[in-house]
Amino acid sequence: MTKTILCKEIIYDNIILKGLIMSQANNDLFSNIGQTSKILKIFAIRFFNEHKNTNISFNEFDIIHSLKNNHNIHQRDLAKILLRGTANLSKDLNSLEKKNLIRRVIDIKNNRMVKRLQLTDLGNKLYNDIGDIFQIYAKNLENLYTKEEYKQFNSYLDRLKNKLTESVDMVFE
Repeated sequence: MTKTILCKEIIYDNIILKGLIMSQANNDLFSNIGQTSKILKIFAIRFFNEHKNTNISFNEFDIIHSLKNNHNIHQRDLAKILLRGTANLSKDLNSLEKKNLIRRVIDIKNNRMVKRLQLTDLGNKLYNDIGDIFQIYAKNLENLYTKEEYKQFNSYLDRLKNKLTESVDMVFE
C-alpha cells in the first residue's frame, strides 16, 4: 500500500513539474521565481525522501534546520521564519518533542512566560547526519553557476525578499 501511495505522489509530482516547466515560457519574473521555488521544493522533498535514514518528515527536518540556525527562539518566531501558522507548526513540534529531537524550555520575556525551542543532542546529531546529505544536493545546485554568479544571484534574491517583507505585514497565527 505504501508503494502505491508513493507512486501516486511521484506521478503527481511529475505532472506538477511538467506543468511548471512548460508554463515557465512566459518569462514573467515573479511567475518564474514562484515556479522555480515550487520545483526546488519538490526536488528537495524527493531527494530527502530518497536519502533519509530516519522517521521524520521533510517539514520536521525543515524545523530542525531552522532551530539549528536560530537558537532558542519561540514558536511564533519559528512560524515567521518557516512562513507557517503557529497552529500548523504545533503539530510538527509536538511530534519532534515526542521523538526527543527538540525540547521546549520555559523562559520569561517582557514579564510573560514563553517557551523557547531548542534542539536536543539527538536532534543535533540527526541534523548533522541529514545535513551532510543535503550538502551534496546543495553542491549540485551551486555547480550550475560560478562562485561570483552564485553570490550575485543570492544577493538579488535577498534584496527582493527583504523589499517584499518590508512592504507586506505578514502575520502567522
